Amino acid sequence: HTFNDNFNGFFRGYGYKNNADYDQGGWGYDGGGDENQHYSQSWDTGLRFHSGLYSSQLLASYQRIKDYNYSSYAGRYNTGTTLDDMEQRYIQWGNNVVIGQGSVSAGADWKQERLTSYGADFTGAPAKDSYKRDNTGLYLTGQQQIDRVTLEASGREDHDDEFGWHGTWQTAAGWEFVDDYRVTLSYGTGFVAPSLGQQYGAERFGIAANPDLQPEESKQWEAGIEGLTGPLDWRLSAYRYKIQNLISYDNDAYYNVKSATIKGLEWTGNISTGPVAHSLTLQYIDPRDDETDQVLNRRAKQQVKYNLSGNVYDLGWDVTYQYIGKRYDVDTTASPYRTVEMGGVSLWDLAVSYPVTSALTVRGKIANLFDKEYETVYGYATAGREYTLSGSYTF
Repeated sequence: HTFNDNFNGFFRGYGYKNNADYDQGGWGYDGGGDENQHYSQSWDTGLRFHSGLYSSQLLASYQRIKDYNYSSYAGRYNTGTTLDDMEQRYIQWGNNVVIGQGSVSAGADWKQERLTSYGADFTGAPAKDSYKRDNTGLYLTGQQQIDRVTLEASGREDHDDEFGWHGTWQTAAGWEFVDDYRVTLSYGTGFVAPSLGQQYGAERFGIAANPDLQPEESKQWEAGIEGLTGPLDWRLSAYRYKIQNLISYDNDAYYNVKSATIKGLEWTGNISTGPVAHSLTLQYIDPRDDETDQVLNRRAKQQVKYNLSGNVYDLGWDVTYQYIGKRYDVDTTASPYRTVEMGGVSLWDLAVSYPVTSALTVRGKIANLFDKEYETVYGYATAGREYTLSGSYTF
C-alpha cells in the first residue's frame, strides 16, 4: 500500500500442508515410520521510506514449521512419533544513500530460531527438548561507477549465541572494456551456522541430528565475462570455493567434511525468438573432499537447465528441462559399505498461469512430467509426477 509519496508498505501471508507416504524398505516393521506430515506458515511485513537521495526500510517476518514423522499403523499420536516444531523470527533495518554514481548501504538485522523436538516417546506430553538461538548482524556495503569500471565492497559482522562473533567480507570489480562487453572479478568469505534441526532435531528417515556440528567457513573467488551479442545476453564464469567444515550427511547422521574444494564453470544465456523467451544454463563442477580427493557424495558434475516461457493471449506458460549428471553415494546396507553410482536423469516440468480477474491469478504445475524414477540419495526414491494448483489474490 502506498501511503504517500514517501511511505509505502506491504503485508503477506503464506501457508501450506503436505502429507507424504514412504516405503520403509528392507528394515521396516509394523510400528516403524512410513508417513510424514508437514505444516508451514509464513508471514512478513515491511515499511519503506524514500526522500531524495536517502531511503530506508524496516522488514519483519515470522515462520513456523511443524514436521511429523510416524507410523500409519500406530497413528500419529502414539509411541514412535517424532515432531520438530520450529519457529523463526526476523527483523531487518536497512538504509541507503546515493553518493555520486553509486550508493552506500548500512543496517542491522536480528534472527531468532526456536526448536521444540519431541522424540520417539511423544504422546502429546510436554516437549522432550527445546532449543533457542539468536543471531544479530551488522552490515555495510558500497558501490561506485567510475567511467567504465564498477567497484563493490561489503562487510558483515554476526554474533551467534552459540558460535560467537564472525566477520565476513566481499569485494568485486567489473570493467566494460568495449560497449556491451564486461569482465568481472570477485573475492569473498562466508560463514554458515548449522540449523537447529541439523543439530538437535528428531531423526528423519534414519538421519540423526548432530549437536557437535561446526559452522561452515568459506573463501571464494569468481571471474567472469559477459556480453550482449546481437539478441543473445550471455555470461561465462569460473569459480573456486574453499570450504572448511562443509555440512553434509550420510545414511546415519549429519557431519562435517573437514575441508572441501568446489571448482566450476557456468555459462548462462537468454534470448527471445518472437513471443518465446529462452534461458539456458550449462554447468560443470568438480566438488572434492580435500583429505581423500574423492568427489563429494550426491553432487553431479554436469547439469543443464533449459527454460522456455511465453504467453498465448492471457495464458502464461512455462516449460523447463533439467539434466542432472551421474552422482556417487554410499550404500550403508552393505558390509562393508560400498560406493555406488547413481545415473543421470532428464526431467521436464510444465507450468501455466491465468489471470481470472485483475486481482486473482490461478496457477498450475506438473513436475516430473514423464514420471521418471530416480534417486538424489541412494536408497530413497524421489517423488514421481506431481501436480500443483495454486492461486493468489491481490487486494
